[in-house]
Amino acid sequence: MHRESAVTHSRDFAAVLAAAVLWGGGGVLGALLVEQSLMHPFSVAMWRMLVGGFGLLAWLVVTRRLSVRSYSRQAWTRIVVTGALTAIFEAFYFLAVSQASVGLVTLIAIGSAPIMTVVYTTMVRREFPGLRIVGALALALAGVVLLVSGSLELGPGAFAGALLALVPGAAFAAITVVNAGHIDGLSPAPQTALAFAGGGLLLVPVALIPGVAFPIGVTGWALTLVLGLAVTALAYVLYLTGMRSVTPSTATLVTLVEPLVAACLGWLILSERLGWGGIAGGVMLGIAVILVRPRRDAQR
Repeated sequence: MHRESAVTHSRDFAAVLAAAVLWGGGGVLGALLVEQSLMHPFSVAMWRMLVGGFGLLAWLVVTRRLSVRSYSRQAWTRIVVTGALTAIFEAFYFLAVSQASVGLVTLIAIGSAPIMTVVYTTMVRREFPGLRIVGALALALAGVVLLVSGSLELGPGAFAGALLALVPGAAFAAITVVNAGHIDGLSPAPQTALAFAGGGLLLVPVALIPGVAFPIGVTGWALTLVLGLAVTALAYVLYLTGMRSVTPSTATLVTLVEPLVAACLGWLILSERLGWGGIAGGVMLGIAVILVRPRRDAQR
C-alpha cells in the first residue's frame, strides 16, 4: 500500500474550494425557487441540470470550443458515467429530503462521500491518504455534525431518508473517483456541458412523476439561471478542473465546506438559526481545510 500523491497545485485546490462555496448556495436558491414558483424539488433538480448543461453547451458552440468528433471512447465513457451519476445524486438527494429533514440528509449525503472515497482508495487502489488527511477528515465531519445538529429532526421518515441519503453520498464519491486524473482532449467545460445535458434529460421522466413545474416570472427564471449556470455548471467545471491534481480524498473533504456556506446563507437570507454549535462547527471545518491545503506546488 502506498500513499496518495502529495503534490497538489494551489490553483486546482482553490478551484475545488470555489466549487464547494458555489454549491453551498444551491440549497438557498432551491428553497427560494420552490417557494417562489411552487416547484417540486424534482423539477428544481431537472431544471438546474438542463439549464446548466444546455446553457454551457450553447456558450461552447458560439465560442467554437466544442469538438466532440475528437473524443476517444474513454472520454465518452467518462462523460456518460458522470452525467448518470449526477442525475442519480440529484434525484435521490431530493427523494431523501422528502422523507427526512434537510439537516439529516445533508449530514449523511455530504458526510458519507469523503468516507466512501477514502475507503475505496485505500481498499481498492491501495492508496492510503495519510494521517494528515484522516485527521482533517475526522475534524471536518465533527464540524459538519455540529453545524447541522440544530436541524436534525428525527421524524417517522428519518430512517428511510437516512438510507436514501447514502445513495447521493455514494454517487458523489463515484463522480470524484471517476474524474480523478486527466484524459487527453477532454477539458472540464465540454465534459460538464455534455454530462449535465444528458443527466438533465434523464431527470425529465423523474420530474414527470409529481408533475413538471416551470419557473414563474422574471424572478423565477433568474433564480433558475443562477442555479443552473453558476451554482451547477460553473461549480462542476471548477471541481473537474481541480481534479487534475487534487486527490479524491482531499477533494471530497474540501467539499464539506458546502454545508458551512449553506448554513451561513440560510442565516443571512432565510433567517435560519445558526447558534454557537454551528459557529464551532464552522471553525472546525475551516481548520480542516487549512490542514489539507497545498504545502507545495509541482513544477509546471
